[in-house]
Amino acid sequence: MADIIKTSTVLNIECGFTDGDTRTITLKNPNSNVSASDIENLETFMIENKVIIGDREGYDFRKIKQALKRETTTTYLDL
Repeated sequence: MADIIKTSTVLNIECGFTDGDTRTITLKNPNSNVSASDIENLETFMIENKVIIGDREGYDFRKIKQALKRETTTTYLDL
């Protein structure tokens, strides 16, 4: 049997809250053409609709601190 190679992509969105807390949302296999303006639109939507709140004291979402798209490749060796 041959080696198996698997590739996966995740989008990590780090959210900041008014109390200084942070939380990371991880999305598996995101759309390949996510742009900076898409992230800005998401941030505006999250602020206006209060989609998430902080887990310590329930503080409001303030901003998306960063959004990183990462691709990983895993090789399973047939030994």
